[in-house]
Order: sequence, then structure tokens, then C-alpha cells
Amino acid sequence: MKILCSLVLCLLPMLSWAGEPTDLGAVEKKKTIIKLFDVDANDVLTIDNQYGQVTVGLWDKSEIRVQITVSANSDSDERVQRFLDAVTIDEKRAGNQIVVRTNFSQSSLTNWSLTSWKNDGDRNFVRINYEVMMPKQNALTVRNKFGNTSIPSFHAPLTVYSRYGNFSADELTNRQTDIDVAYGKAMIRALETAKVDVAYGNLDLNRANALTLVNKFGKMHIGNVGKLDANIDYSGATIGTLRESGRINLSFSGGFRIEQLPKTVDNVAIQASYSSVALPIENGNDCDFDVTVSYGNFNYGTGSTMHFTTQPSDNNSRGARLTKQYIGKVGSGSGTKVKVVSKFGNVNFR
Repeated sequence: MKILCSLVLCLLPMLSWAGEPTDLGAVEKKKTIIKLFDVDANDVLTIDNQYGQVTVGLWDKSEIRVQITVSANSDSDERVQRFLDAVTIDEKRAGNQIVVRTNFSQSSLTNWSLTSWKNDGDRNFVRINYEVMMPKQNALTVRNKFGNTSIPSFHAPLTVYSRYGNFSADELTNRQTDIDVAYGKAMIRALETAKVDVAYGNLDLNRANALTLVNKFGKMHIGNVGKLDANIDYSGATIGTLRESGRINLSFSGGFRIEQLPKTVDNVAIQASYSSVALPIENGNDCDFDVTVSYGNFNYGTGSTMHFTTQPSDNNSRGARLTKQYIGKVGSGSGTKVKVVSKFGNVNFR
């Protein structure tokens, strides 16, 4: 039997004072549940939670420990108890799959609405926090709604689905990493190879080797990335250094900028509509470029190292009208290949 134990440790009533007169006399209770699982390297853990935090840590034991703390607050002991009774923690183990899930009993809630007590800033609330300790070789899936998810470091396959909460991580090194965040921030220090999807929130990523990215309706900053495949819609985006290659689609981004393109970059391909593009095409780097603009400007320096093989011949070629193509090289060419196709936006070589 691999499930070692499942314990309800405590049910503690407390008086809560928050400094505001309306909170005096509020009743708070907590119950703590611990799930322990004996595991080997093939076992996969899934955490499915709502209305609370999920925090994950690693240890050297061949065991997964999931501690769930359920807190309830209200103005009467009876109401607090009904909140607590409404929360159950289900567990299931089938083959190598382990699932721990937060459930809510509608019979305990009668006609109360779950959405009326999801906010712990109110006098009435329920909060369900998970603390997970697990071996570093076991794969993990986290689904969390209305709460933050924190994973300091992780080395096995990882899937995160976060809604209405922030996601933070230090170092995610496995090549099977999939992060999906909506209505919250994603803050990650380092990724090896990953797919990241952020919507209606901001992405702050320090470093990645290979990244497949979808970013919508927010802001994005990546400090350093090797290979980037990105679709960016309605989001401003800045990349510090692109090291190897980039394929980037932009739509209504408001502004896309790369600060550094070193000589190690093989190619950059950008499709943009209603978005400005700024690239650091410096005289010290040899590159071949192909830029097409429709109803926008191509702005570039006048240094002697930029040579055109194709460009519009009329005097108004850099005006914001029609479609114009510029093909040429910086320096001797034969280095980085840069191709930009832009509609209703400017392209700037700095």
C-alpha cells in the first residue's frame, strides 16, 4: 500500500482582531489535513485547488507530503463551521497517477454562493492553502484558481494552469515545462525549454534557452533568450538579448523592442501588424536584411556600412503609404538574417 496516511490534525477556533472595529469578535477556525504518499520516480502528482495558495518544495525522501490548511472566518461559530464542512479534500491513486483535489459540498453551503467568500479581505472567507514537498524526479501538474502558485525550483516535467492568481518560479530546468497563466502575473527567473502562455497579465522572465510563447493583453519583459517562437497580441514587449534565433508574430502590440542582437544570432523573422518594431542593427555586426512595410516607415541610420540592393526609388519612399521593400546588408553581410514584414507600423534599425 503506497498511501501511507491521511490525517486531519486539528480544528482550531480562534478570535480574530484585525485592527478594524468591524472585525472585532470575528470567529476563525482552521483545519489541517496531511496526505502522505510513498512514491518512485515514475509517479506523477496532480494538485487541483481553488481559493488559496499552492507552494511546492523539493526534498530527498521517496515520499510526497501534501499539507492542506483550510481557514474559515465569519461572524458566527455556526457559519464558520458550515464553511469548513463545505470543503473536502479528495485523493485518488490509479497506476502512477496521484491526484489531490479541493472540492466543495453544496449540501453544506445550502443556498450560499462560493463566489461570495473567496476574498480573505472580507469578514467572511474560506482559504485553502497547499504546501507540497516532493522528490525532484517526480512530474507535477498544478491547477489553481483564485490563489498564487509558487515553485522555487523544479527539475521534472511540470504543467501549471493558473487563473486569477500569480505564478512565481526560480529555476525550471526540465524540457517538458508548460506554464499557462491568465488574470495574473508570471514571474520566472530561469527556464530551460518551455511553453509559456500568459493572458490578461504580465510576464517577467529573466532567462530562457528555448521558449515558445503566447502573450495577450498584458506586458512582457524577457532579459535573455536563446531561441524564441512568440505570438504577441495587444501586449507591449521588450527583450534584452536574443542569442540564437527568433520567430515573432505581433498584433496590436503597441511596441516591440530587442536591445541586443549579438553575432551568435542566426536569423530573426518578424511579422507585425499595428505594431512598431525596434531592432539594434549595429555597424559592428554583419547582417542581411529584408524589410517590407505597408503604411508605415522604415527608419535606419545613414552610416556607410548599410548597403541596399533593393529599395523604393521615388523621393517619398520613406513616407507612410503603400508597400515598400528594402533589401540589403550591414557590413559585409552573410551574418544574421533579419526579415521584417510590417503593416500599419514603423520598423526602426538603431
